[in-house]
Amino acid sequence: MTKKDRPKKDDRPGIIVAHEMPDHAKIAPLSDGAFRLLIRAWCFVSRLEADGKIPDSVWREMGTQKARRELMAPPVLMPDREPLVVQRNGYVECHDYLAHQRAADEIEAIRESRSVSGEKGAHMRWHVGRRTTVSGCQFCEEESQSA
Repeated sequence: MTKKDRPKKDDRPGIIVAHEMPDHAKIAPLSDGAFRLLIRAWCFVSRLEADGKIPDSVWREMGTQKARRELMAPPVLMPDREPLVVQRNGYVECHDYLAHQRAADEIEAIRESRSVSGEKGAHMRWHVGRRTTVSGCQFCEEESQSA
């Protein structure tokens, strides 16, 4: 299969889940409800760019009480480890979230980079490509100052 034959890659924001994650010793013993709640929690904090933190009021409405308790207890096969979700002051935190997912400031840096790239591409197409200089375009102004 050539590159052009491949389907377009999905560029929606998302979370990173290693393919061995469901079989990890901390995850495998979870009930289906707790596993689903964990994924839902990760998706929630990713969508809100909350760096793994969920307000208590929101957490109490997610999943069932049984699933929440399961995630807040030490892992069954690794009882010396921290729970997958840890209670803090006014919020719960998904343990090690930032070790595996992008932080809010990283997401913002990517957005900014894409924005600048888009502006530069438009400049190249509409200004450089037409051999014109547009006042107010930062790239045109930078080029005229360096010339």
